[in-house]
Amino acid sequence: MNLAHECLEKNVRRIPDRKAVVDGNTGTVYSYADLNERVNALANALRSLGIEKGDRVALYLPSTPEFIIAFFAITKIGAITVPFNTMFKRLELEYILNNCGAKCIIGAADRVVETVLPILKDLPSLEHIICVGDFSASQDNDRIVGFDELLSSHSGKFEAIDLRGDDAVSLLYTSGTTGKPKGALASHDNWVSMAALHAYQVVFMTDEDVILSGFPLFHVALVITVLPTFYAGAAIITMQRFFPREALALITKYNATHFMGTPTMWAYLIDEYQQDENAYDLSALWLGQCSGAPLAAELHKRIQECFGVGLVECYGATECSSTVTHTRFRHTLTGSVGWPSPGWEIKITDDDGNELPNGEIGVLCCKGPGVVKEYWNDPRMTAAKLGDGWWWSGDLAYIKNGGRFDGQLYLVDRADDMIVCGGYNIYPAEVEAFLAEHPKVLQAFVVGIPDDVKGQIPKAFIVLERGENCTEEEIVSFSKDVMAAYKAPRRAEFVTLDDLPQTASGKVLKRELRAMEENP
Repeated sequence: MNLAHECLEKNVRRIPDRKAVVDGNTGTVYSYADLNERVNALANALRSLGIEKGDRVALYLPSTPEFIIAFFAITKIGAITVPFNTMFKRLELEYILNNCGAKCIIGAADRVVETVLPILKDLPSLEHIICVGDFSASQDNDRIVGFDELLSSHSGKFEAIDLRGDDAVSLLYTSGTTGKPKGALASHDNWVSMAALHAYQVVFMTDEDVILSGFPLFHVALVITVLPTFYAGAAIITMQRFFPREALALITKYNATHFMGTPTMWAYLIDEYQQDENAYDLSALWLGQCSGAPLAAELHKRIQECFGVGLVECYGATECSSTVTHTRFRHTLTGSVGWPSPGWEIKITDDDGNELPNGEIGVLCCKGPGVVKEYWNDPRMTAAKLGDGWWWSGDLAYIKNGGRFDGQLYLVDRADDMIVCGGYNIYPAEVEAFLAEHPKVLQAFVVGIPDDVKGQIPKAFIVLERGENCTEEEIVSFSKDVMAAYKAPRRAEFVTLDDLPQTASGKVLKRELRAMEENP
């Protein structure tokens, strides 16, 4: 068992000359044989650097072919991939690299120079840095080596090592209500099962299809984009970052058959397309996938009217290796995120874990082939949220017209105050922890406020240290410097603790803060 064998090597034997990856930026096309040779060279290089089974290798790369090459090379040798959001800054990187004990990082040279090298002394486990691109400014560091140099100096022959199905393949960090990201450890079995499920059930495809995704590759959406594409022997177009005009141009140029993205991405596509419909040929596009945030019924209708695609809406999570429920192709449910995927079951419980009958709102729990092994080095969280094969989502929901295996799922709210900003999940406690690093800040409270484009954006209520003065611009600028831009509060309001709505025990009531913002 090895995910790289199931998704890559089988196609090298069956369809070696078929197109596997198209670099949307350069136009370079990699066949399955071309791709596998590069993957093998990097696998041999990693082994030469002392990377072994179970070692953690971080990826700090945009959505390029190099990301895919690195991911499968790490997978082939039995190491564990730890993908990072490319927008992460120093505090985020330092915590995750040290928490997982990463032995190596493969990153874009500019990001490495800007973000990794300044904190290198604080990363004791990091032995090797592999740079993609020009790293001449940092060549005096003996821990750094070039990606292309490694590929050219190592053999292109390597077979994926045989592993147990429950051996770890990836460690994806997902923010939590404790303020620190948690590493969700997925196995080869998890991701192979989900690759097959997506390829043949959720966003079904064949080896004649061409897929374009707006999702970044560092996201768990990798499981619904790259993995099923390769499992089916199809081709994927890489796009470093989603821009609607570029996406439409790529669909046109390469006759893409599938597009996958968030509701916000689909809205941007519609707006761009309607400005000049004659500029694009989308006749090959027949399937659309949408996830990452609730899809409004009106937007769903507009997508189908504009592009004529069959649309599949999905609900899932990092801890479930992506999709748990989904609507079926051309079978939609207004207001619902669909039925359980084959092999999955769902239930709704009260706070004590008692299962609730249909129609009653409670906490959504999910069980199926994608539920991850554990939270990295966190037995308490593992016990609390991953019991008996069930993942406790924290989302409020209810089920109609069926049971655990065939009921329609309706989401109600995020129980943990999570903010969904343009498809990105933001957990206020994590942002608050970063804001507390500011020398003038005593406490910070973050909530999501309505935004016409993003759905929600984070706003911070700041309590300053006594005697300090600060401006909103200073808080916003600091936030963008220490955390990913999408997490950084766009607004800041300075308050005293007495200004904030509180319980009798002194707990700040965020729901009242949100209500004040929504109904000023």
